Amino acid sequence: MDLRTDILPHSDRLFRMALNILMDATEAEDVVQDTMLRAWERRAEWESIENVQAWLTQICKNLALDRKKKMSRTESMNAQTTATLTTSPTGDTEGQLALLHQLIAELPPPLDDLVRLRDIEGFTYREIAEQLSLTEDQVRVYLHRARGRIRQRYEALQA
Repeated sequence: MDLRTDILPHSDRLFRMALNILMDATEAEDVVQDTMLRAWERRAEWESIENVQAWLTQICKNLALDRKKKMSRTESMNAQTTATLTTSPTGDTEGQLALLHQLIAELPPPLDDLVRLRDIEGFTYREIAEQLSLTEDQVRVYLHRARGRIRQRYEALQA
């Protein structure tokens, strides 16, 4: 396996995932850079890795979630929800998108990952099942539950 041909081509997808978790491009870039650094430090394991994309995705997701926890200590999520709702009229797509990303972030694992992988990243059910070690049926059921929770929370906030 080679860094240039097997690892670096995944950086764009990793960035999008980190951005969806963190909602901050600078932080997302830092997470992707940290992911690449971790991958390089663990290069002795490369030959034993079956799915490079899943491996990198897991590293990136963990780093982004850790960074998000640190960020949330300084910023209350409830205050952010209130600010988004009060400053964005219904026609404000950007504000509604930010709210949607926040509602996804509030989901417990693995529901948050399922929504991101399927609805944002466009992975197939089979790819998600492989990455999260679930069956395709479990992916469908959990995804249905996650979307229902998002819908419920969104409607409650809009009321």
